[in-house]
Amino acid sequence: MGRLYRRARFFVRRITSFDRERVMQFARQSARLSKAPVWWVAADMAWCAVRYETTFENYSEWDFRILTRAERKTFMTDPKSFHLSRRLNDNAQRRIFDDKVEFASRFGDELGREWLDIRDRDADALADFLRGRERVITKAPGGVGGHGITMRDVADVTDAAALRQDLLSSGEVLVEEVLVQHPEMARLYPDSVNSLRMVTYLDPDGKVHVLAGVLKVGNGGVIDNFSNGGMYTMLDDDGRALHAASDEEGNPFSTHPVTGVDITGFQVPRYDEVLALVDRLARRVPALPYIGWDIAITPDRPVVIEGNHNTGVFQSKPSVSGIRRGLLPRYRTAMRF
Repeated sequence: MGRLYRRARFFVRRITSFDRERVMQFARQSARLSKAPVWWVAADMAWCAVRYETTFENYSEWDFRILTRAERKTFMTDPKSFHLSRRLNDNAQRRIFDDKVEFASRFGDELGREWLDIRDRDADALADFLRGRERVITKAPGGVGGHGITMRDVADVTDAAALRQDLLSSGEVLVEEVLVQHPEMARLYPDSVNSLRMVTYLDPDGKVHVLAGVLKVGNGGVIDNFSNGGMYTMLDDDGRALHAASDEEGNPFSTHPVTGVDITGFQVPRYDEVLALVDRLARRVPALPYIGWDIAITPDRPVVIEGNHNTGVFQSKPSVSGIRRGLLPRYRTAMRF
């Protein structure tokens, strides 16, 4: 009864706050997978919101329109993940992951890059940080989804004091050196740091489970985020791309449209080291056992970019991959729910 109430409450919130045009965009996108009219797809989207706790985005992203009832039941969804995060992760310590400066302070030995918080440093310190570097990244400590991040050419900075004031005004107070990615990752797409999203769970017995391994790839921009034009594909347990990548519009890419490098079958370098890194990271804050880690691969080692205590969900897109089974059983086995 409680579960049904929770789902109904979620559905009512969605209906009362949804963007009608965006919902219809998802419905039209899903309707292209079948001969069903758009109005029927929209009705099915509403039904799935209650029955399977999907968002309208989830319905479109994982091709619920073409899945059977049994197949739909295997998919993890964003609302389910949110409930797990709320239940498992200690709210009092979420700031460690919400604030990028706090995160850098806590995980500095695994960052693989230098950083500066300009709020407690003067213009001379900023000038010293910029000296000898071609580019830096400035970040808002609370930015999410790739927002509040700017890549800056140091050659364009003529006045460090003026830049510091601009950054204080914009809120991008964290200045970081730009990571140099592994040559194999750069070969895939050189204009962004192509990262991994590794979703982990530290169980009560002290075992770290990798729930999902994801390869995120930039496409035309300097950020690889899905919401900023990037694409993603799922990795197998050895770090090999299982299938073509897809972007937010559902377009498949078996090869990268800019570089021509094969995405399907791409082997992430140093993947055994990635697994060792996320095992260490997951044990660092045991009060938050369910985390999505963004990992970059440098020529020397994997490093952590950030952690997400309310991680998004990543799964194979059936129409692109041919895989019609989601990761919910994997989550249930690890988390015992």
